[in-house]
Amino acid sequence: MAHTIPSSNHHTLHRLDCYRLAVEFHRLVADLAPHGSGLGDQLRRAAGSIALNLAEGHGRLTRAEQARFTLIARGSALECLAILDLLAGEAGVAEARQVLVRVVQTTTGLWRKQAG
Repeated sequence: MAHTIPSSNHHTLHRLDCYRLAVEFHRLVADLAPHGSGLGDQLRRAAGSIALNLAEGHGRLTRAEQARFTLIARGSALECLAILDLLAGEAGVAEARQVLVRVVQTTTGLWRKQAG
């Protein structure tokens, strides 16, 4: 018998601004830097980590656990900001940076609510 995720968890995750923005950011960076380049690969991993940690934290049962994963996601977002600084001047960096700044802002806000 297949295990299913309660739809309420799935729908509430998709209502989180920081999660939606993290997914958008991941799509923007998919082709931002060449595959096989150290910075490009690191950027894609860190960008994916933002959404994945937000999702994992969303599934946790306590606010402390949720806050921990949100903080990890925020750390990955800040890592991405540093990588974008190193890629400054590349096509698409400015747009990705704008979305990522919103990711950091909304993730920080969510963490503050969870850590309350």
